[in-house]
Amino acid sequence: MTSESYVNSQITGSIAQVNLSVLGDAPAEAMGILYQQMAHSIGLALQNVIAQQQHSFSIHNAITIAASKQLLLTDPAAAAQASQDLISGSAIPENLAALQAVVNEIGKK
Repeated sequence: MTSESYVNSQITGSIAQVNLSVLGDAPAEAMGILYQQMAHSIGLALQNVIAQQQHSFSIHNAITIAASKQLLLTDPAAAAQASQDLISGSAIPENLAALQAVVNEIGKK
């Protein structure tokens, strides 16, 4: 095996140093790319949460407006009758009385 080469030894040494530099920098660059991707994913997730919250508020506002409109258009006597029918057929008055008793008992202590 001969040690003769057609390429200058300084060139091969320079290429070897560049290759070692690339191999040494690769883990740090990989971690940098990973952190960038994680930050991007978290940013998108937060944007989705905020968009969902905004849409939820829009729906709640629409429901509130529709309920308010219905209250304003309903005959007060019919609304009172419907409320009375709802309360008379359920245990709501008894439950409210029991809750009031618990609140009064807590207030004594």
